[in-house]
Amino acid sequence: MMDAIVVGGGPSGLATAHAVIQARPGARVAVMERSDLRPRGATFGVCPNGMRALEAIRPELKQALMQHHCDYEQRVIYDRTGTRMPSPPGDSGKTRILQHGEYIQVAWHSLQSTLAEALPPGTLHTGHRFLGYSESSGGVAAQFETAQGVRTIEAGVLIGADGGQSAVRQALLGDGPPQFLGMAIWRAVRPRPAGWTDDHAVWGGIGQSIMVTALQGDLLCWQAFRPWPADKLHLIGGRRQAYIQENDGGSAAQQDGVGSASPSELGAERIRRCLDAFNEWPPHVLDLVATTDPLSVTEHGQFFRDPDTCQAYARGCVALVGDAAHLGTPMLSQGCSQALEDALELGRAIGQFGPTPEALAAYEAVRVPAASEVQRWSFKLLRQFQQGQPGPSEVDVNIDQGFIKRQHAPLVPAVTARSG
Repeated sequence: MMDAIVVGGGPSGLATAHAVIQARPGARVAVMERSDLRPRGATFGVCPNGMRALEAIRPELKQALMQHHCDYEQRVIYDRTGTRMPSPPGDSGKTRILQHGEYIQVAWHSLQSTLAEALPPGTLHTGHRFLGYSESSGGVAAQFETAQGVRTIEAGVLIGADGGQSAVRQALLGDGPPQFLGMAIWRAVRPRPAGWTDDHAVWGGIGQSIMVTALQGDLLCWQAFRPWPADKLHLIGGRRQAYIQENDGGSAAQQDGVGSASPSELGAERIRRCLDAFNEWPPHVLDLVATTDPLSVTEHGQFFRDPDTCQAYARGCVALVGDAAHLGTPMLSQGCSQALEDALELGRAIGQFGPTPEALAAYEAVRVPAASEVQRWSFKLLRQFQQGQPGPSEVDVNIDQGFIKRQHAPLVPAVTARSG
């Protein structure tokens, strides 16, 4: 029997596994991920509070992640015709954030791989799709679909770290899907084409844009955003239970609504929809999209949850972390940092109480007030933006509300704590 099963092998799930193992040496932890690990996803910022949370879990994790920092002096801005627009000198927002601690820009897959490679061998299991769980006085029994059939694993606690459309959340709370923000997103990681000169650039502007960021290893990440009608969500996989389209043949094809199409055909359809959405944009930008490996392209809607509906992070032997617990809007850029804070405090609670309902309740008591305040401001800023109302900047809120100033005590292994 395991001590903890973590559903989801993204950064929040992997960080949670590290925190539990660090806080309770010898803990038996299994991270169950439905897909394989490969370069994909987007780039994002890890705020100073998130960096301190990662350092509190394991200092060497933060040091390893720093090696993947994509440092750019300036972002080049073009309009949708390809005409270069004036760019403000430097980045005053970034400068102000750096006054409160380390801040890095990193590829999603770099954080994932950094955390995965540092786990004890045998902790991470790919090819496991969560089906459900049953709970008893002794813990939980979780079921997973694998290539070999259904597998049941027992553990003291089950942790849902499976993203904004969490299957664990639905099994636990049954509160339905998150709300659609009216935005479609396409993204991919691909080799850098010969002659590509922009390291960090955006075409377009608010509401509709394509952003390209250079990564280490001669790779590029491109992301495309545009408004999308709610009645056409089914065309971009908006009703799926995962953001990432798994190239698993039949099941992915059925969920994407295209019958028995092959994984390559599904990817080609995503590329076609993206190209159709940006058909009058600069040819070299569209060529970047068109020549991307179809298997590496993801496509989904942008969602969020109202903070008032996210006041339960744990029940019994099951807990939620990251977007599964408190899916915010893109405002504030705190998504990853909040997930790292969750992982830290859940590990701390399990270190103190063991893999028990008491630990999950203690985690919830700490994190609901802290994460809800961030989620609430994220929601408020989005509403102001959508309504065209003036309001504070994201940097101002992060600083004035103290989000990026948060300090985190290091995890103390349970044995050390008891001996002291």
